[in-house]
Amino acid sequence: MKEEDLATYAENTWCPGCGNFGILSSFKKAIIELVNEGMRKENFVVVTGIGCHGKVFDYINLNGFYSLHGRPIATATGIKLANPKLNVVVFAGDGDTYAEGISHFIHAARRNIDITLLVHNNQVFALTTGQATPTSEVGFKGKSTP
Repeated sequence: MKEEDLATYAENTWCPGCGNFGILSSFKKAIIELVNEGMRKENFVVVTGIGCHGKVFDYINLNGFYSLHGRPIATATGIKLANPKLNVVVFAGDGDTYAEGISHFIHAARRNIDITLLVHNNQVFALTTGQATPTSEVGFKGKSTP
């Protein structure tokens, strides 16, 4: 397998310099290596939340699912329970994971479900006018901060 095999038609709309580029590039390299070692591409499933990080699914040719905001871990858990043979990878934002989705994160860890979680921590809800997240710096002021 080569990187072209994971390409899609989608034009990348991330901001220049965004850390998501590095995450996507590294993930593609890992998938290529795993497939070349014998894993089946069809057995990978990507689950994303809503936000800038979620667009990773647009840029990689794998099976996947866009979940509700804060629910990608719960969705991934359901997929893994339905078919334990799948390799389920979750891309979630810091808000998805540590705000709306904190209970799903805690319970997935408690269950030790065999999924991979990659958290894109940009310390802000970027698509919703820059609201603070649990990982925002103390004193953070966004457009919606009172």
